[in-house]
Formats: sequence, structure tokens, C-alpha cells
Amino acid sequence: MPIIIRNARLGFFACALFILRHANPTESFSSPSASARAGRLDEQKINDIRSIIIDTNTQQQQEERSRDASTIPIQQIRNELDNSNIVNSCVSYASDFATTTKLSASQYEEFTTSRHADCINLFDNYKTHLIRCEKLNEQSINIRWNATWIPSGSTWLYNLGEIAGWQINVKSSDPAVISTFSWKAVFDTFSNAFATGNITLPISCVEGNTILTIKQVQDEVDSGGDFTLTIKESIDLVSEADKNRIQNRRVAQELASWMDVSRRPPKFNVDDWAGMVRQRILTSVPGAGALDVDPNESEADGVLALLLFGVISVVVFGISFQFFTMPELVGGTGSIPSRCDDAEIMEFGSGYLSECFGLFGDPTL
Repeated sequence: MPIIIRNARLGFFACALFILRHANPTESFSSPSASARAGRLDEQKINDIRSIIIDTNTQQQQEERSRDASTIPIQQIRNELDNSNIVNSCVSYASDFATTTKLSASQYEEFTTSRHADCINLFDNYKTHLIRCEKLNEQSINIRWNATWIPSGSTWLYNLGEIAGWQINVKSSDPAVISTFSWKAVFDTFSNAFATGNITLPISCVEGNTILTIKQVQDEVDSGGDFTLTIKESIDLVSEADKNRIQNRRVAQELASWMDVSRRPPKFNVDDWAGMVRQRILTSVPGAGALDVDPNESEADGVLALLLFGVISVVVFGISFQFFTMPELVGGTGSIPSRCDDAEIMEFGSGYLSECFGLFGDPTL
């Protein structure tokens, strides 16, 4: 009998050990509310959102100015997924200049639509492009984008190129190189355009990243599946400015102008924002003052510019002198005569003047 009892005990312990080795306690004791608060989307859902972002920008290539590729298309996500939880949830927006700002989905959409419209109105040929969109993990998507526009003062060059029928190629300036002016470069640009039919013109370009993170609300047990959207934006040139790597005055000024219009957070004072941008972008850039101009590339360019200005001044003076001494303007023989009777009379309003400037032809008046 003791042997039977001992064998029964050994059998019981063996069964208990087997159960402990193969059982998963987290599966046995997990509750639906705990998994609902796991804070993750399923993989298919995040892939669908990524596809929506890509398709939205691809379908509107014909109207690329109307779509801002640097923002999240919340409206399109709602239309495609019909997910009111995402649309109605809070949006946390943060950027290089602004700390986290809480917005509703509708406020974010209104804010981004308004700033994009302002950029289109203020910057010539303003466009944004989606470079790539990739899934980082089960919660996050990274959007790489850029914005381009014609720099201030260069629009006439683009108009000239279109009128002349030249093929226009664009090139953005190197932010790390100090901008200089060269008459030789101007001559080479136009001589090459006339010879080949191709002209290379400057373009302003800003690149950045927008990371979208979607998490399920975890602080409310009965949240009903609500999600929070975190949008964090970073701009490459702002990071370069923080490291004092921007030396090109034109690049810095165009970037500051774009930041003033495009990235000011809602309800942020305009003057305070402009001061922040100026302090962070323009302070360390040589020659970035309002009245500064680009230095000449060489001393010879300065001498050539002075010589050219002198020649143009002499030619203009000579033409003006010949014009104002024409007989048709002076009257008579082309010189002021000693007797006013020889002068041609020119009428002005109700009276008239002779060439000796006497009122009503009387030199004594």
C-alpha cells in the first residue's frame, strides 16, 4: 500500500511538472481589456494607411500644387478606412521649432490646408513632392518629402527662358558655400543657353521627414478603441543651421521666408515666430542682413562692373543730350535765338510759351 501511494504521488508531481512546462500563464489569465489596451494597430491596418498616403500623392500628380505632400492626409484616411476613431482622436503635432501642440483632426487639416495655400500665393511655382513613404514598425510610418519654389528675384529668368524656348534645368544652391556674384558666370550662362538651348536656373528646395505614430488610448478602460496620432516633423536645413553649417546667404533667407509662412504653429504670435526663425536661421550666416549683397567672386569682376557702369552712363548721357537738343523740341534753328520773333511757339494748356520762355510770347513777362 505505501508503494502504491508513493507511486500515485510521483505520478501527480509528474503531471503537474508537465503542465507547468507546456502551459502559458499569460494566455490562461489574460483578459480582453488587457489586450485591447496593448496600444498597437494590426499590421494590415498600418499597411493600408501607408498605401493611402502613397496613393493620395500619386493620384494628384497632375494637380501637384493642390496637394501638400509634407502633411498627413487625414481626410483621405477617413474616406478610405471609414475609421471615425482615428479622425476624431487628438493629434499631437511637434516640429523643430514648436513643442507638442494638441489639435483635433479637423484643426490639423484646417491648419495645414491654410499654410499650403499661403505658400502657393506667396512663392512662385510652389510645389511639394513625396520622395518615399516607409513603415518603421507596427505603429509608425516615415514620410520623406520636399518643397520647391522659384527664389525671389529669379522669376524673370524663368519667364525669359520660356519665351526664348529654352530647356530649363534647375539646380539648388549648396548651403555650405558662401554665395558670390560673378559677371563671368552670368555671361557663361546666357552664352550656353543661346548655343545649346539649355539654361540652368536656381531653385529653392527644402527637404524633411514627417513621422506618423498611431497608438491606441491606454488610459481609459472603456475608450472604445480610440487612437492618438503623433506627428513629428523635422527639416534638414534647420538641423544644419543649428550646427552653423549654413553659409549661403540666399539659402538661409529663402529658408527663413518659407518657415515664416509655412511652419508657424496655430495661435502663435507672428512677430515672436519671425524673431525665433531669424535668431535660429540667419544669425550665424555671413552677409544675411537685409541690406547685404553677395560679394564678387574676384576683384576683376568688380573692375569690370565699374567699367561697364561707366560705359552705360556715357551712352545714356549722350543719347539724352541728343534727344533734348533736337530741333523739334528746341524750335527754330535748334538753338535759343536772340530775337523771340524767330522762335516756334509751343502751346501749354490755356496759354503758350515761346522758346525764350516768355509768357504768351512776350519776353518781357
